[in-house]
Amino acid sequence: MYNQLTPEIVAQIKAVSDHVFEGADINPDYAKDEMPIYGTKMPDLAVQPRSTEEVAAVVKICYENNIPVTPRGAGTGLAGGAVPLYGGVLIDISKMNRIVSYDMENFVVNIEAGVLLNDLASDCQSRGMLYPPDPGEKFAC
Repeated sequence: MYNQLTPEIVAQIKAVSDHVFEGADINPDYAKDEMPIYGTKMPDLAVQPRSTEEVAAVVKICYENNIPVTPRGAGTGLAGGAVPLYGGVLIDISKMNRIVSYDMENFVVNIEAGVLLNDLASDCQSRGMLYPPDPGEKFAC
């Protein structure tokens, strides 16, 4: 089973991220996704990283201490994957939302994990390209 967060582990996470939320400061939406039949559970801690390095540092601390980690995008999921059923640390990647670069020769775009599909489609269109229709939620990461 998983370990509980301790003040020491929280301090380690705060040392690698300036975007840590505890207690009443945690967004209540983090306890669920769009399909409530899969349950609700608040995380013990929430982090909104701004870089891959920050994500890696938080995940490493959690791994070393056997703390559960739940990744979360925009919360539009319908399968309960973003619900922190075991508590622990929720990592909200929605602030990692930069479109980094385009490889026009190969029609490849490099984006951060929190880019919304709608924003990507708009950016592609502004460059004379079409992001093809997809059946997913346009405001999902």
